[in-house]
Amino acid sequence: MNGETVVKRAKHWWRRAELWLIAGLLVLSGMTIGYQIAMYNAHQMMIIELTSIRAAYDHAMGRKDERLESLVETTSEAAKTAASAAETASQAANKAADVVAQPPTQSTP
Repeated sequence: MNGETVVKRAKHWWRRAELWLIAGLLVLSGMTIGYQIAMYNAHQMMIIELTSIRAAYDHAMGRKDERLESLVETTSEAAKTAASAAETASQAANKAADVVAQPPTQSTP
């Protein structure tokens, strides 16, 4: 075989295999590093989005609290008005009961 020994040919093919193995490892490591960088960037973008979502949520909760406070004020005013109306109705009912309970007065013609 062209005057080459088997050992020399084996060394030649082994060097080729080593080169392909090293090239494969370099490609795989590059892909792994690229994937890790992409995941890191995606994580950073998610943190930014989460921060904006939390800020929007806090703003919405603040507006909700303001609406609840105004609702509480309106409800307490309505309760005071209802209590006043109930007191007036109670006084009117007492007067009506007093009028009904009084014996009729006789009028002389």
